[in-house]
Amino acid sequence: MDRNEVILVGRLPEAVRIRSLQSGSTLGTWRMIVRRRHHGRGTRVDTIPCASFEPEVTVTVAEWLPDDMVEVVGSLRRRWWGSDGTKSSGYEVEVRSAKRLERPAAPVPGDDGSGTAIAPASPRPVRSLLLPPRGEASPAGADRQSEKEAGKEAGKEAGPAVTSASALPEDGSSVPRVAMAHSPGKTGPRRETQKPQKARGG
Repeated sequence: MDRNEVILVGRLPEAVRIRSLQSGSTLGTWRMIVRRRHHGRGTRVDTIPCASFEPEVTVTVAEWLPDDMVEVVGSLRRRWWGSDGTKSSGYEVEVRSAKRLERPAAPVPGDDGSGTAIAPASPRPVRSLLLPPRGEASPAGADRQSEKEAGKEAGKEAGPAVTSASALPEDGSSVPRVAMAHSPGKTGPRRETQKPQKARGG
């Protein structure tokens, strides 16, 4: 008894193509990459074209994604195409049942490729964002320090309080003396009145 049955298990390299025919039916076509048995070094594969006219199969394979591992069951068919003078032929598997076996796991967001997820940075308090880095003075602190240094320099330039007094007249009469005192940081002279002194006798 003749038997034409093909079972393929392999990887889907690209999305399935679905198109509508003039007859109203749909046709699904795709390829499968099937690895051969290992014989020596390296791995050899076969790329096998598949097709299906079954509505249930076309609905199933339309949901497949690249890199899915799938299994199909069908028969080997020889197709002819082209004009009478330039006809060509090829073989494909006409699938009557199909199912997906597994789908590769989606990459984890933040994975660096080594299998260890990168932990997100811990949130910083708002105050730490306002403070300057270590070893640098804040602008406000620098301004206050500059004001203090400027005040010290002004005090050095002003020097001690200057006192000026009026001299006694040449005739020896006693008159009040007024002292003019200047204090740093204050405007206007300060008047101090001293009591008159008695003239010494000869």
